[in-house]
Parts: sequence; C-alpha cells; structure tokens
Amino acid sequence: MNKNITFKALKEEHFSLLLKWVETHHIKKWWDADINWTPELIEKKYSNYVKGFKHLKSKTQIIEKPMHAFIINCDGVDIGYIQYYNKHDFPPEQVYNTLELPESCAAIDWYIGELNYVGKGVGSQALNIFLNKFVFKVYENAFVDPGIANVCAIRVYEKVGFKKLWKVIVRF
Repeated sequence: MNKNITFKALKEEHFSLLLKWVETHHIKKWWDADINWTPELIEKKYSNYVKGFKHLKSKTQIIEKPMHAFIINCDGVDIGYIQYYNKHDFPPEQVYNTLELPESCAAIDWYIGELNYVGKGVGSQALNIFLNKFVFKVYENAFVDPGIANVCAIRVYEKVGFKKLWKVIVRF
C-alpha cells in the first residue's frame, strides 16, 4: 500500500516531536539508549542541524560539516526523523574502517517514531523515496550501520537494496 511520503526540513518546531520519539522504547533501544533526553539536550544536539551542519571537534578546533536533517511525513502526519551526511566527514560510532567505503558515500540515520507506522511497509517506502529524492542526487552510495540485533531495520535495508559489507560485534 503506497502512502504519500514527504520530507520537511528539520525546524526548531519539531524538537518536541524528536524528544517524544527518542524517549519511546522502540527508538531508545537503538538510538542513544544511554541518554536521558530533555528539551535542552534536544536543542543542543539538533539546533545546528536546523542550520544544516554538525560540529566536529578536534583537539585544536571545531569544524562545521554539512548535515541534512528532515522530518518524515506520511499522509499529513509527522512520523519520523531522517538525516544524511558525508560518511567520511565523521568518525564511525562502531568499530569499522570507513576507508573501505567508496569515496562518494552518504551515511543515513533515521527512525519511524510513531509506533502506529512501524511494521507496515512505510519505512521501506520512505527510505526508498528519500534515497532517490535526496541522497543519490549527491552521492553514488549510501551506508547504514544498524545494530546487528536490530532485525526490523536490517529487513528494511535489505528490502530497499542495501547489501551487508561486514558484521561488527562490539563488546563492552
């Protein structure tokens, strides 16, 4: 069943939705699980994304790198968050070598925050549209790094055409 999927540039007015979503169980399990989000933390993290960049801190300076952030809308309802950026601009959160990735490679981070839209095919439709409308107009490749136990996300990625490059198991 095809839905009318659109994307809105992230704005400060969306911050309350982000806070609601990142504190729901099905998101928190995979997205910054160790953070107790507050309105202030949401603003601190996402206010620069609204302006189109993310700070990358080195020992001697702060660099601004492009970050493209959007709200996913389905049939007039805001249902999730999605962002893309140059994968080579930011160090990986997991243990893998990004030098093995193609030069022209976007990273995608996203979620469906509204539980009523999870498991209904909306995610794969939204991701496919997003890749073609935004990502593949700038990059030749796209990269995602779901947790290996996040079977639902992995199924969506495979449905959309992603291929596994490697499996990384991180022990704490």
